[in-house]
Amino acid sequence: MTEVLNRDEMELLDSIVADSIEPVAPPPDLRRRIVDAVRGVPQDSSTVRSNEGRWMPCPFPGVKVKTLSVDEKRGTATILVSLDPGSRLPAHDHHGDEESFVVSGSCRIGTVYLRQGDFHRAGSGSHHGDVVSDEGCLLLLVVDAEDYRAA
Repeated sequence: MTEVLNRDEMELLDSIVADSIEPVAPPPDLRRRIVDAVRGVPQDSSTVRSNEGRWMPCPFPGVKVKTLSVDEKRGTATILVSLDPGSRLPAHDHHGDEESFVVSGSCRIGTVYLRQGDFHRAGSGSHHGDVVSDEGCLLLLVVDAEDYRAA
């Protein structure tokens, strides 16, 4: 015969089990999706907090990239590029448009000098010279997804 626990016994058992389990933090992306769902954030939107995502080193010394999003419908990728003082990205061509916004620091894109808050657009099919930062900078780029995948 199976014994049925009463309500007080069930609450005591739940408390014992809950106290014996070590809490485990979910991965940041899962936590963000859960919090967004609870807050009612639409599923077609996303948020990347400053401490989330992964900075990936580039083959060029002092340069790293953090992908924020890839939008397959629009064919774009939004990325952050961090350049240490004295670092350089070589000249390159663009299959599609590239929009650059200087979040902090300064850089030269070819012969164009950009400071914090400045915006620069390189059109589809264009070529620009080296990207050089004497003091270091953080760039927000929206690039053609094909150019992003080729990099």
